[in-house]
Amino acid sequence: MKLDFSAIEHYGQKYAAQVCDEFFNRTPTINGQQILKLSNVAQVNMFVVSDLFEKWKADTEAFKSPYFNFDNDDVKAALKAFMNMASQHIMVKREHFEPMLSKAVVKTIILLLDPSKYFDDFVRDSPEFTLTKERLAQLVKYTKINNHIAKSMAEKMAGDDKVYVTVALSWLKEISDKVEFENADKFFEILSAKVPFRKEDFIKATPKPVEEIPVKKAAQSFFDIEPEEDLDDENVPLPTVDKIQAEIDRKGTPAEIKLPGIDRLNDTFTGDLPTVNDLLKRDSIVGGTALSDLAFNRPIKSIADGVSLNQKFVFIGKLFDGDINAYSNAIDKIDACGNLSDAKNFMNKFLAPKYNWISVAEEANDFLEVVARKFQ
Repeated sequence: MKLDFSAIEHYGQKYAAQVCDEFFNRTPTINGQQILKLSNVAQVNMFVVSDLFEKWKADTEAFKSPYFNFDNDDVKAALKAFMNMASQHIMVKREHFEPMLSKAVVKTIILLLDPSKYFDDFVRDSPEFTLTKERLAQLVKYTKINNHIAKSMAEKMAGDDKVYVTVALSWLKEISDKVEFENADKFFEILSAKVPFRKEDFIKATPKPVEEIPVKKAAQSFFDIEPEEDLDDENVPLPTVDKIQAEIDRKGTPAEIKLPGIDRLNDTFTGDLPTVNDLLKRDSIVGGTALSDLAFNRPIKSIADGVSLNQKFVFIGKLFDGDINAYSNAIDKIDACGNLSDAKNFMNKFLAPKYNWISVAEEANDFLEVVARKFQ
């Protein structure tokens, strides 16, 4: 099942606008207790509170100054008391609250439709490729739907303070294979009571394969056929991996080889996909292909100029989990890089591990080709 993230995001915005129209018509701000009772689905409210908690932690860190000793016990106690007091006086205006509510609705729908993806994304988004006990505790606290998954993960961690993401993902798979997820229909009915929708609207339809109708050739006498006429290059089978490798060994680098039936750069040779560790250690997301071998087209002023409309949908869906804002932010940051090396370092450090580009190597390769045109 593939989710239509654009449709989910559109619904989240529509739901948030409807709810905010009703609430902020009476008051200019919303407080903590009102947030907990705002949406007709409690999980939406909890995701908003979770977002506020993350902002509260960030503000606490930002409050610290290099000119004072914030490790002093008295200072730590005073700062904690101050921030705890501030947390009791939440006051958010609509302009700041509505995007948070929309994001919470999107997360709730993903959690309902594809709980495995929700928990998988949570683990993969862990900073420094490490899932901490503190972060896992927040998952248990603020995830109410399918909460048993989060609790089972916490039990697995037991006495450890942190584990690598790869370990946590193996736990998640083991747990998911043994338990049943909650029935999403009852929650969808509640959401739909506020802003109507059909569950099918959020799932991409699988296109049916088009059957090719064979074209019958006109009858021809055997004696009219020239000896070589029936030899058609289009019927020559594509070369196997072994044949390609043999050509590489005989003729040199992949960029110098041209085999029948292969037109795209990616089809010139077949290499092993990189592992997660490879992505963390190496500075290239294209397995084994030097940038000098890429078939550059005309230069472009910005990444967006080199991306077609169809490519844009593919890149957002495949490389950025359907998050158009994440795609746009990444484009802006890559455009701001000084050279191709800096752009590659940014993609390998922040994008490839976060969005698991290993599993979509072909699309990642296409994206890199566009980036390379920006800096050639």
